[in-house]
Amino acid sequence: MSEEVKNDKVSFSDVMKKALHLGGTLFAVTAVTGLILGLVENITSKAILQAEIEARNEAFRIVMPSAKNFEEVKAEEDSFVTAVVKGTADSGLEGWCISVNSKGYGGLLNFVVGITKDGVVKAINILNHSETPGLGAKSTEPEFYGQFAEREKFPLTVVKGSTSAPDEIVAISGATITSNAVVSGVNAAVEYWRKNLKGAE
Repeated sequence: MSEEVKNDKVSFSDVMKKALHLGGTLFAVTAVTGLILGLVENITSKAILQAEIEARNEAFRIVMPSAKNFEEVKAEEDSFVTAVVKGTADSGLEGWCISVNSKGYGGLLNFVVGITKDGVVKAINILNHSETPGLGAKSTEPEFYGQFAEREKFPLTVVKGSTSAPDEIVAISGATITSNAVVSGVNAAVEYWRKNLKGAE
């Protein structure tokens, strides 16, 4: 009887040793895996952030090509405007790059509006959108966004077919909601400039 108890104790001890060994191995594997995943996420998130910064900087250069330097300034609270960047050259202020979010058909459109110090919209550049391919997604094509270059008459309005006035933008066929969203965002950026930036240096 005592021999059986002894054998049971030995078996239990072996099981515990194996369990502790397995637990230790699993802990080590989990720790190493977690460390590797953490490093990969850190590297990936930095790369994504850097790509976003480069995309924004490129957008600033597109909408305000005469500027050499870009400096973000504090934006006043606004339902459309998310960021304001001052564009300067050797001669001084060239204009403003105003980032806006506007509600489209598939979600928010995020784009930058370049406005000169005299209030002329130089250009726009759409950064992100969730619009329908072949319809609202055409907002990223030059045929549509090119209409906003060198605009001076505001507020802009959306029309179907063809324009007959300097404050009109031709809608994307089958995507009036997207067209209106972009126009609303541009109008909001101009209005923000008038209220907060006009005459600033």
